[in-house]
Amino acid sequence: MKTPVTGRKIREKLTYSWWKYALVIVLGAFAVNLYYTVSTYRPPADKKIDLYMLGTIDDDGMRDYVNRVHETRMPDMEEMSVLLLTKDSDYGNMQLTTFVGAGEGDVYLLPRDEFVTLAASGAWEPLEDVPEITSLFTERDLNIQSGWRTDNGTGETHLYGIPVSRLPGLKKYVLTDNAYLSILVTGGNRENCLRFLRILCEDMMEE
Repeated sequence: MKTPVTGRKIREKLTYSWWKYALVIVLGAFAVNLYYTVSTYRPPADKKIDLYMLGTIDDDGMRDYVNRVHETRMPDMEEMSVLLLTKDSDYGNMQLTTFVGAGEGDVYLLPRDEFVTLAASGAWEPLEDVPEITSLFTERDLNIQSGWRTDNGTGETHLYGIPVSRLPGLKKYVLTDNAYLSILVTGGNRENCLRFLRILCEDMMEE
């Protein structure tokens, strides 16, 4: 004969075994989240451009600008986005190093110190042999010499960044001239990033 289920028995069960039910709920939520994370579509590396920025920046304004570029001039990209990195001196540097080490992000806008440190480790794509970009500055007699840096690993010196000081239009979005635009060498979308960098530089040459 089965013992009848009473309210008292249910309360006792919940009192002594509540953690089991809580664990089941937590694990269930984790499983659902993991499923959607794994199954969510992500564009291939050559079909997206992520602009990572560190500093005092109008990121909403930059997002609007990047969205316009995406819609009108680079519609072949499936996704173009802007991420504002943390400015905290400890966590921010850790976050930046983690992103760069993992090959995340494509185009970076960083203050001078962070740009120089990562240039010394060979993190950036050399730009001196890309006339589509360098000609924008040589034709206007604009000096971008400060973007040349030495890779400590190879001893080679390259143009690793475009100084923001030569792009006065960026003053609307970036509250410092002492910063640089670079392309991550391990980003996996070199040609399209170069195309975006040229568009960005050309647009921002006028205030």
